[in-house]
Amino acid sequence: MTTYGYRLFGFQVFRGSRRTPLNLQDCGGETYAEISERLLKALSVGTAIGDPTDQGQARLEESGSTGLPALRVDEVHVVDNTVRATVWAGKFGSHEKAIGDDADSDSDISDKAASNLHRVVLAFPDDGTTGILAIETIGRSCPIGPLAGWLKKKSREEATQGSTEGTWWRITVDPLADEDRLAEMIKEGQAQKLVLVKHSVTAGRTREIKDVEITASLAVSGRMEETVKVVKGWYRRRNSEELGNPDTAVSTAQGVRQLAAIVGPQVENMDLDDGWVEIQDPDGQVKRVKPNQMTEVFTYRLSEDQPVVTPDFYAAVRETALGLQPAARVAIEWPVS
Repeated sequence: MTTYGYRLFGFQVFRGSRRTPLNLQDCGGETYAEISERLLKALSVGTAIGDPTDQGQARLEESGSTGLPALRVDEVHVVDNTVRATVWAGKFGSHEKAIGDDADSDSDISDKAASNLHRVVLAFPDDGTTGILAIETIGRSCPIGPLAGWLKKKSREEATQGSTEGTWWRITVDPLADEDRLAEMIKEGQAQKLVLVKHSVTAGRTREIKDVEITASLAVSGRMEETVKVVKGWYRRRNSEELGNPDTAVSTAQGVRQLAAIVGPQVENMDLDDGWVEIQDPDGQVKRVKPNQMTEVFTYRLSEDQPVVTPDFYAAVRETALGLQPAARVAIEWPVS
């Protein structure tokens, strides 16, 4: 059964390889909304194949497209302070044949990229360095990495059309965390266990190996509640650091000690160096939640078997984003529809 949903990301834009994010309303005299609209339309002309890096394109030229990802933008339009698009994403050679209602209507697609259509929304503040990007998920598929990579590559290609390289724009994306949703996932039983690990170096000191691994069920009385408290603390302290309060984020070592204390005194004083809460999402994908690894677990489900209509997709994205903006210190006035 295929599930449809969406993920939310904060995005920033940088001039080339510089490390200071730009005001999205002033990227070399243009807004990034104008730039992204132009770049997305450029990605609709043909199919972007492979990894959008020099090494990825070299592999394409050397070995061909079989097994490589494919991406093509379909529709692009602007609604107030949002840029909206649909993106085809798939992989070459992932399917051999498209079969029809009789054998004569079958089509060989072994040299094609079987693709799904994902809806994308970029929302921009009136002033500021951070916008919000929403992208549709289909099962486990979420082409955020290829999309961001090709936006950067297209910008660089645009800047090198002349005899010298001009200004190009690099977009970065980071998933938006959702404290309440994380607690809900843990309480609903999607969090199955705590995992604590100790690593050691091999006898020849050539590599590090997992020496001890301890798993502890969250079904034991009190552990679920304590785990929720600990994980919420990770989120709040990391968010405080991101808002300009240094040295507040929980380190991996601190997080491991907190999880070990939940399990009990028999492991609390062991020399453990890694640990996480293991969560299984509704699609069966197992993910790890650590002090520095939480945001990738947030996929918001919308429907099963069939995608929802676009107005409902946008309304759900808008409602979720508005709820997360205050904690992320983002101020965007989303269009009603």
